[in-house]
Amino acid sequence: MSNDHKPLPEHTKIDYDECCALLILKELFPKEYSTLVIADKPDLQGNDVGIEVTIAGNKKHLEAFNICVKANNSDNLEKKHYYIERLKQLGIKYTDGFQVWPGVKPSYEYVKKAVESKVKKLNSGGYKHFDRYELFIFTDTWMTESIITEAMSHFCNASVFDSYKKIFVLEKGYKLHVFTDTGCQIIEIDISEQSERNIRARRIVESAEMGN
Repeated sequence: MSNDHKPLPEHTKIDYDECCALLILKELFPKEYSTLVIADKPDLQGNDVGIEVTIAGNKKHLEAFNICVKANNSDNLEKKHYYIERLKQLGIKYTDGFQVWPGVKPSYEYVKKAVESKVKKLNSGGYKHFDRYELFIFTDTWMTESIITEAMSHFCNASVFDSYKKIFVLEKGYKLHVFTDTGCQIIEIDISEQSERNIRARRIVESAEMGN
């Protein structure tokens, strides 16, 4: 039986974030994305749309979060000590259980870098042809009103919509921002509903690991 509190292996046959994006799109927008499947270049593929999935965030914070999860779930004292020391190197004190994180000022920097990287990769070729491409971004950035405005300006001025017709930005795991060239729609996802969806995404990954 799965232990939902233990971290998944670092490398899996199916990517967990891609599974989460797949379930969100298929269940929130069934008419548009009912045929989506996990593939490669792009990550999600439907009848007439290809969607790339990526993460935008502070790499230091993401590494610290992953290390903290491992420390919480490690029964090996030597490994746990290593994880705690690595957290110290990152400037974070391990608090065993409920972790206290230092405050981070909201910035568009990480989302911008993720978008620019994906635009460059798509335009370099090697992707299956679709009439339209879209982008799904997971981020720990607080998408304030000013950051949403900055993002919309960047997408328009840098011709991002020429590459990706729609850009989904999932903030903190439950607030979905849907950018198109006509504006930004914000959808608040029920947290308990998303938690259940995350569990199902994990089950898909675990099933693939077992060869099912």
